[in-house]
Amino acid sequence: MFKINKFHLLTLGAVFMLPNAYAIDLGHDVSLKGFGTAGFVYNENNQADYVQDTNFNPRGAGRTENISAVVDSKIGLQMDWHATQQLSFTGQAVSKQDPTNSWVPELQWAFAKFKILPNLDIRGGRIRPAVFMLSDTLDINYANPWIRPPVELYSQLPIAHMEGVDLLYRQQTGPVNWLIQPFYGNSIRDMTWQNTATTKNIVGANISATVSDFTLRAGYTYTKLTLTLPGTFEKLVRPNLALLCNDLGDPAACTQLATLDPANKDLSFASVGGTWDNGDYFVMGEWGKRNSASFVSESISWYLSAGARFGKFTPYAAYSRVNNTSSMNFTGGTGDYGSMTNDVVTGLLSNNTMDQNTKTLGLRYDFYKNLDLKLQWDLIDTRLNNGQQGPGDGIEGTGQGIFTHFVPGFSNSSHSINLFSAAVDFVF
Repeated sequence: MFKINKFHLLTLGAVFMLPNAYAIDLGHDVSLKGFGTAGFVYNENNQADYVQDTNFNPRGAGRTENISAVVDSKIGLQMDWHATQQLSFTGQAVSKQDPTNSWVPELQWAFAKFKILPNLDIRGGRIRPAVFMLSDTLDINYANPWIRPPVELYSQLPIAHMEGVDLLYRQQTGPVNWLIQPFYGNSIRDMTWQNTATTKNIVGANISATVSDFTLRAGYTYTKLTLTLPGTFEKLVRPNLALLCNDLGDPAACTQLATLDPANKDLSFASVGGTWDNGDYFVMGEWGKRNSASFVSESISWYLSAGARFGKFTPYAAYSRVNNTSSMNFTGGTGDYGSMTNDVVTGLLSNNTMDQNTKTLGLRYDFYKNLDLKLQWDLIDTRLNNGQQGPGDGIEGTGQGIFTHFVPGFSNSSHSINLFSAAVDFVF
């Protein structure tokens, strides 16, 4: 039987959120741990692929193949060396679908940790910033109740890891156990379609407080984002807006080119979350808001989940949602060629992730030591976006939600799609 708070408490300041009993002792204070998921997803809709993140997953379940193993399947290994009582080294590699649709293992963690004080650690190297409540267990599905963390929230930042440093400060005040985790670093990450996301001067902090069965957490992340988009922006948007600005005399095109240019622009993400877990029941939720100074949309995303444990069985339910809160329709073009400016800008804005919500029912069965089987049904609703929160008539071309590789016309209407998933998670 798994327990959310158990993993949180065991792993404050650790990378692999699993007890050391699962590690293989290689001698000389070196240990090896492993984890993985073998999963299959069935998408009833064959007009688009369901993926966890459209920026980093080129194919999924649906149009490419109705039943797909690429959405959730992965395997990872982690090696730890405790050089001294104060100094340790960690490396973790994970093989899963990457933006080129290959499975070449990627180094997710590679850092040194030094214990400055009994309650203060510093880590330096390749680390994952604590952007979300479940950042440390995103790849370790065995540690989470669902087959996958809610994609509506966990696809909101293009940062999987960074080269940088963080501090882990733990303090107890009365019944409250605190974790304060500031971080700083830089990251370059390949995306689909040969695009690249560069995030410089990533700075943020994660603060969590645990009292008995309750854990509350708040975080904030700020960075300078540069998107290198050789196809969409550099070949289409930039030359067309430059032509409209410089040669055809539309000042709105000049303003929009400067505003939408995804080079060194502010991007931030603020989030709060919490869990309650008494061993028999659990409730958890998280809320996040993304602010952006480029064409990357602003958004509000959240989820709420609950479950109950009956021996080895854990039924659970969840609801997750993302709203694109930026305008999706530009009408500010001026002069004889203003309509062309409107079309170029609107076309770019419609490439963003759009509104989507997911209703989830699932069952986890811990059928053997360090192994679980999960069955999950998701009802995913997308709708035409009107640039505001709440219902509206919407804009044609914005109905794709978090789907990719869709046929022409898929984004011109709202959809309600059934998804069925099965997965086996394991750790060793």
